[in-house]
Amino acid sequence: MKKFKVGIALGGGGARGLAHIGILEVIGQSGLAIDAIAGTSMGAVVGALYAAASDARAVEKNLAGFIGSKAVGEAAAFFSKKASTMPFGKILSAAKQFFIMNRAVIGPSIISAEQIEAIFSELHLPGTFDDLKISFCSVATDMGKGDEKIFSSGNLKEAVLASSSIPGIFPPVKIDGSYYLDGGTVNSVPVSPLKPCCDFVIACDARPVRKMISSFERGLAILSRADAISSYKLSDLQIEQADFIIKPDTSNIHWADFKKMDYCIEEGRDAAKKCLKELQKAILWAKINSFPRRLFSKNVEFPKE
Repeated sequence: MKKFKVGIALGGGGARGLAHIGILEVIGQSGLAIDAIAGTSMGAVVGALYAAASDARAVEKNLAGFIGSKAVGEAAAFFSKKASTMPFGKILSAAKQFFIMNRAVIGPSIISAEQIEAIFSELHLPGTFDDLKISFCSVATDMGKGDEKIFSSGNLKEAVLASSSIPGIFPPVKIDGSYYLDGGTVNSVPVSPLKPCCDFVIACDARPVRKMISSFERGLAILSRADAISSYKLSDLQIEQADFIIKPDTSNIHWADFKKMDYCIEEGRDAAKKCLKELQKAILWAKINSFPRRLFSKNVEFPKE
């Protein structure tokens, strides 16, 4: 008989994705077991750490050290929206923006491969997927093929880095001759990799709420808005495959504002607590309804490549 398996899909969102820690904490404390995790971008970082420790507090401690490191602080400072209202502060802000744009135009990324290596060394991830306590996969975008790539075996750090490499900001990650970038381009909340091996899939969606925009004066703004709409609609369709959706309220957080870690985690806790009884009820009904099918089925794992 096939075991009833619960999977959880953790989406991207930069600092907003830290809300996943609070969600995992509440679910773990409730006694609900997570059998498989799929992550994109920050969801891949949180998911890999949770799959290694099976303890949300341990993940929080690890990421607090990671975020507090010099390498991460310097990188995040590039993209903070905060700028001084004083004249000299405005000049520095403008200079910073010019430097960022210049790096993006003349090179493959704003942050170098050496800087990324220094940043990710602070995560202290296990060496391979085999070292994890919970089944895990990360999603990246294959730049050459333009397809989704699911990593579930091999070098864990490389796979998580590939899933987290924001286009234009982080350099592409080369693995076995192919180049990979942030998985959010193809699957922002990776529900689909969990469907073949799980009977119930929870989606954690930390994307900001889509804002209403009433006027457009520049062509670039129109192009940007059209691209954003396309991305949101694709993500909506993908997330609808989940059996249950948890959406923390982190829309007011800039993706690079990692100083709001505690706030984001607390928003994740609040979102999970509010829907916990409904989630437990949904899982119970799914167990009952899936019993006949599981009776004559075998367990399925992530494919190993």
